Amino acid sequence: MTNIDPKWGNWASKPTPVKPEDIVRTEETEVLVVGAGIAGMSCVLSAAEAGAKVTVLEKTGYYAARGFNIGVVNSSLMRERGYYNDPDEVAREWIKRCGNRCDERVVRKYVTRSPEAMDWLLEIITRPEYGVRPELQGCLYKGETYRELIGSHIFYDGPISRAGKIGGMTDVVECMYVESQKYGVKYLFNTPMEQLIVEDGRVVGAYGRGEEGLIAVRASKGVVLATGGIDGNDEMCADLCPIANKTAEKLYWPKGGNLGDGHRAALWAGADFEDLPFPAMLHPQAYRHPSWCFLFVNPSGHRYMNEDNYLQARSLGVIKEGVKYCWSIFDSDWREKVPATLPYGGGLFWGNDYAIGRSTEFQLAGEEAKLEQGLKGGYAFAADTPEELAGKMEVDPAVFAETFTRYNAMCAAGKDEDFGKRPELLIPLDKPPYYAKKIAVALLAVVGGVRVDAESRALTPEHKPVPGLYALGNTAGGRYGVDYPLMIPGNSHGTALTFGYLLGRALAK
Repeated sequence: MTNIDPKWGNWASKPTPVKPEDIVRTEETEVLVVGAGIAGMSCVLSAAEAGAKVTVLEKTGYYAARGFNIGVVNSSLMRERGYYNDPDEVAREWIKRCGNRCDERVVRKYVTRSPEAMDWLLEIITRPEYGVRPELQGCLYKGETYRELIGSHIFYDGPISRAGKIGGMTDVVECMYVESQKYGVKYLFNTPMEQLIVEDGRVVGAYGRGEEGLIAVRASKGVVLATGGIDGNDEMCADLCPIANKTAEKLYWPKGGNLGDGHRAALWAGADFEDLPFPAMLHPQAYRHPSWCFLFVNPSGHRYMNEDNYLQARSLGVIKEGVKYCWSIFDSDWREKVPATLPYGGGLFWGNDYAIGRSTEFQLAGEEAKLEQGLKGGYAFAADTPEELAGKMEVDPAVFAETFTRYNAMCAAGKDEDFGKRPELLIPLDKPPYYAKKIAVALLAVVGGVRVDAESRALTPEHKPVPGLYALGNTAGGRYGVDYPLMIPGNSHGTALTFGYLLGRALAK
């Protein structure tokens, strides 16, 4: 059974084997981690703490961190605040939301072991020398069909934030980086991996290209691929995750990373990919964030979906229209009407993005600022009539006016004849001026990859482990299968933390 589809592009072509005379030097370690993002750094610190000699290959000049949150099922902080999720219920809902195409053993390990991993992290980052302040994020969509749960941890006041820079996950990974240096971890920055070292079917190291030339790093206990996703490689996305190339923007970080380096290296070493297409993490944030739940129309002026839905579904709704953006329509009473929707909906970019305890007024002020940016930037418009608004949107005024009138009539009747929106969210748009704001989808990550088991071992097409090879984070598959289940925001970071922590401990043994 082959692991390379002949229909794939040149990205899948195997590289020229390395010759001994090409190697300028060889280094020895026990655990080699390729990639210094949240998954790689969790594994690095965990393995080093447990006594392993660890070396890191990183193609950029520093570690990589993005975003603000890590989602786990439970934690000590959640217990302190009175929150608890039933792991069995989470697993069942997760598997259902993934169309039963995820690996249940991988999901079960995350839901049962993520509390341990988060508590390990919290103990480190809250030490006085780091001073990170964790909080629980309050973004919960309260729909009847798609549940969301408390479990997203966000981070404030860490060393990067105190230096006046953007913190969040950067604060967290900075703590990991500093802590790992206490254990003698060696970082080879600006040293991209070119391919793995395979001897007699076993992965025993990797070649990295530094300033002086090609370096061989041999690892006696294992090589861990944590190189991120394929987001920045359009050719790979076309073959493995076509929907990624249909988004309006790709927001992966760092730029120049997430090119599928680990995916390709694993493939060339005999590993397989999970079933295609890979799932993608999509947010409607290519323009400023708020989209709420009132009336959505496509560029033709027609309503196209039930606006009462969670973030991933709102993104997919735009892409299924075959366009780069749609429109969120609301009126000048939105400051009063949005809070009325939160007992029934809410979630990311819908009125409660911040830490639990932040007032509604605080959050609405942030959304008002983003609306003002949209009005100034040309991706939001205001007008006194639907027809005038349609003109600014470059939409047929007659079509849009008919859609607008029909929507308000259904709101008045309390029944959505077109898409079945819950009556509590059928709120008429009746106070001019009216607003239109672009909804455009951003790709945050392609969250699929190398087929792995629950021990993060890379698997062959026959589902046998490739000796010595492991994959984590967005380099690994198994977690989602078909879609990104936004039941706990930040769960991609949560799986990266959990499996990185667990694998580090296992390899050290």
